[in-house]
Amino acid sequence: MSAVGSFGITPITDVDALIVPHRASMKAAYTDYFDTPFPSDETLRDEWRTLHAEGATTLLARIDGREAGVIAWQVINGEGWLCRLYVDPIFQGRGIGRALHDSSLASLAELGCARANLWVLAVNEPAIKLYERWGWHQISDLPRAPFGLAEWHFVRDLAPDRS
Repeated sequence: MSAVGSFGITPITDVDALIVPHRASMKAAYTDYFDTPFPSDETLRDEWRTLHAEGATTLLARIDGREAGVIAWQVINGEGWLCRLYVDPIFQGRGIGRALHDSSLASLAELGCARANLWVLAVNEPAIKLYERWGWHQISDLPRAPFGLAEWHFVRDLAPDRS
């Protein structure tokens, strides 16, 4: 499927806009996995502010002026890292996540990163299948569990194959 209407991806630091798809996607994906209440809007704003302070670039996808999806990426020790890929469920299936993902990887490759990394909650099977379809591979390091749920580390090579 393709995006309907006016579609665009722009770098953004407006944390109020970033939390719209973040909150909607998180609630749809994780309602059955957390016993505690979802983070408040202010907590989500603080997460995005922290990412910006750490040098992350955030991209926001909009359809017809509505916040549809978001992603953050950054370079840490010469490697690319993706985090916070969220697409509002009402806009899922339209290529928004893929567009945000691919734009971020292209930026990381342009900056000279040979590899990209991300963490994904082990319970988020749809995301794991999606990342695997997009060329990501789980590596064998031990999972971490910052929210009480295991997360797995995935990597993807960005350098062109020279064989």
